[in-house]
Amino acid sequence: MNKNMWFAVLAVMLCAVMTVLGALLTCPKCGYEQPEGAAKCSHCNAELPKPPPKVVVEVVKPVKPTWALAADDDWRKSSDAAAQKKLWLAWFYARNAYTLNMMTEGTNSTRAVKLISLQQGYEKQLRSSTVTCPRCKGTGRADIRIKMSSGREQIIHNDSSHCKLCDGAKSLPVFVRADFLNHNRAQVKRDYDALQKDRSWTSLNGVWLPADLAHDLTLKERVQLLRTLGSPCVDCAGMGASACTKCDGAGWTKCSNMECESGTMPCTDCKGTGTPIKKATTSGSSRGQYTSIGSFCQTCAGTGRVTCRACKGAAALSCQACNSKAVMVCKTCNGNGQNPVCSNCKNDGTMPCARCRGAGKIRDAVCTECNGEGQMMCANCKGVGRVPKR
Repeated sequence: MNKNMWFAVLAVMLCAVMTVLGALLTCPKCGYEQPEGAAKCSHCNAELPKPPPKVVVEVVKPVKPTWALAADDDWRKSSDAAAQKKLWLAWFYARNAYTLNMMTEGTNSTRAVKLISLQQGYEKQLRSSTVTCPRCKGTGRADIRIKMSSGREQIIHNDSSHCKLCDGAKSLPVFVRADFLNHNRAQVKRDYDALQKDRSWTSLNGVWLPADLAHDLTLKERVQLLRTLGSPCVDCAGMGASACTKCDGAGWTKCSNMECESGTMPCTDCKGTGTPIKKATTSGSSRGQYTSIGSFCQTCAGTGRVTCRACKGAAALSCQACNSKAVMVCKTCNGNGQNPVCSNCKNDGTMPCARCRGAGKIRDAVCTECNGEGQMMCANCKGVGRVPKR
């Protein structure tokens, strides 16, 4: 027997000895060794320590991704982002979840309708904002302004009376302009793409999906995903309606009277002083002299200000461009929120293969250009079926 064989036999014997020793228990009282599993010492009848529990290593098999699981994952991330008030990020996740869900349930399922409703809810919040009320200037009260004889203006706060324009809300609702929406969305889009990339997901012209699902996708399936994702209209930021540019989405404009402030203007009789009106006498010894009528100006009740003739005290005028609606239907997309249809593929997303002319074969051989599908992705819209207005 050679040297290597001796070493092998010795190693086996050593392992056997270690196994036997590992299976023996030592009595803590008398030191006698006891077989594994014994509860009491056979020599002194003392209680033996219990052996440590065996560690069972469970092999977790990786869950194979499916379209439904991927959609649910993005749906959860959308809800988490919304809870953190990150509405644009929540919108991106909900939009991607709707796209992935289409591959398993279509666009008319109950889940699809819920995801669409979720997106619309985010859009409603994203396009809404507020501005300070021009009449009460953010106080929410119908304050009274009085011009003192010294020329100083005194403001009497009326806590019990609300501003008639904002009804005490201190602000008025407005719609955010499309250019601001596009800017904010573009900023969040970079963060969203980075987060999806960190998950090791793959991007398909804007659609994010697990790498395993991206493999072996047919051209038809790719185009289905891209057309479902869509292309938000640039002019209305995908909302279907854009804020009126004349009133910045408020539905009203500031009063045109330059002297108007909070719906009032200087009194024309007392020139804004609030002092009594003087009237010239025409008879008697005081003829030609001026006498005061009352202790204060009767026209403005001594406040020095009267209701503005232009805005009738509202401090704002109805916008004539949008008829006070604040928003106008987008002329580019006619209210559907999507960019114009691609002029090349007519919203199909594909074009017949130029090499095989849609046959998929050339002289009984599979066309290598389209891999036998007979169609190619439209180069103009990249399969989306829509392109931004140029």
